[in-house]
Amino acid sequence: MSQICVSVMVEAADRVLENMRRARDEGADLLEWRLDVTRDPELETVLPQSPLPIIATVRSVEQGGHFPGTRQEQLRLLIRAATSGSSYVDWEFRPEEPLPEELSVMRERVILSYHDFEKTPAEKELESLFDQMAASNTGVVKVVTLAQRIEDNISLLNLIKRGRNRGIEVVAFCLGPLGRISRLACLLMGGAFTYAALESGAEAAPGQLTLAEMRRLLELLK
Repeated sequence: MSQICVSVMVEAADRVLENMRRARDEGADLLEWRLDVTRDPELETVLPQSPLPIIATVRSVEQGGHFPGTRQEQLRLLIRAATSGSSYVDWEFRPEEPLPEELSVMRERVILSYHDFEKTPAEKELESLFDQMAASNTGVVKVVTLAQRIEDNISLLNLIKRGRNRGIEVVAFCLGPLGRISRLACLLMGGAFTYAALESGAEAAPGQLTLAEMRRLLELLK
């Protein structure tokens, strides 16, 4: 997959394509459209015109997003996005729930995600969580937690190696100021991609770098 994914988080539906094109022009490889932020998203109109591959995301309030609806409503919106042209859909992992049948038939296009905005679990707990998620055989496994200490970054980055040993695409990094380094390091470790904001003030999560910052840092490391 691509390297830098820019999160498109705009309320007005008529500004979505404008932001997508700007992200492409400024060097994004992939886009995440946060459907929980856009009011009345015009999926059937916008997605066929997207200048880059799209991840459709409907982040629930419980997982730090803005979508107030039910799990089934969340799923229906993602399926609508998939049939309208999104390359991937982001589905929030819950240990007690199997992957819905509607997503199982297109599992290679599913990014199975888990977020912990309060802490980074112990390494053994993270490994167990990762193994449960990997068992769903989705296209990508994404694990994101809050860094409370620098060492938490290592725990998340180790999941990338765990996935690579099994041929699994992994996105894993830490949130917050202490996790910023992992947003870059995950690419160097072989992570599928990382996330960036289009500009300062448009961050999708705490600690997210802007696209310009991310590209500048990658250039310095070449």
